This record gives sequence, C-alpha cells and structure tokens, in this order.
Amino acid sequence: MESYFVVPEIHWPIILIVCLFMVLDLITGFVQACVNKNVESAKMKTGLLHKCGFLLAILFGALCEYAMNYVNLGFTIPVQDAVCIFIIATEIVSNLENLGKISPELANTKFMNIFKTGEQ
Repeated sequence: MESYFVVPEIHWPIILIVCLFMVLDLITGFVQACVNKNVESAKMKTGLLHKCGFLLAILFGALCEYAMNYVNLGFTIPVQDAVCIFIIATEIVSNLENLGKISPELANTKFMNIFKTGEQ
C-alpha cells in the first residue's frame, strides 16, 4: 500500500545546535544580570518569549519545506536551515555581548573585536 504522507526532513543536529546556543544565551544573560545586579523577571520573561519565537520560526521553516512537496510556494530554498543560521548568528552576538558584560576585560580583546556589532 502506497503512503501519501511524506515526513518532512527535520535537521535535528542543526536544531540541537540552535537550542544549545539559546540555552547558553539564557545562562550568560542571567549571569551578566547577576554580576551587574540588575536581575529583572520582566527581562527574563521577554527573553524566554523571544526564544519561543525562534522555536516557532524553526517550525515555520520546517513546515515551508514540507509544503514544498505539495504546493508551489514560489521558492525552493532550504528555509529551515536559513532560519537556523539566522538564529545561530543572533545568539552568537548576544552571547558575546553578555560575556563582555560579565567580564569587561574581555570586551576590548582582539577576539571580541572580531564580532563587534557597532553597538556602543
């Protein structure tokens, strides 16, 4: 019997990497807030909601790729991977900003300057 249900290819290793960067960002964000004595539940709640938005974006990308099996969406790019790459880049910048706030002596090192975002 032929099955018409196509299971979308979910790129679990990439999603795991994204999730690890998000968890690390939550940890570095909390540590930097503790170091700088500005822990606020509202900021933590906002951060968690942003992470939920990222997870929904990954789901959206996977759904787009699944839909491409049945519908012409007008594009055929690997949406899930593109979303994951964007999130990883965002989390790298956020983690580095947090690390600079945790250890200000790191902020102006050559390593950190590679990742300067233009923020002052």
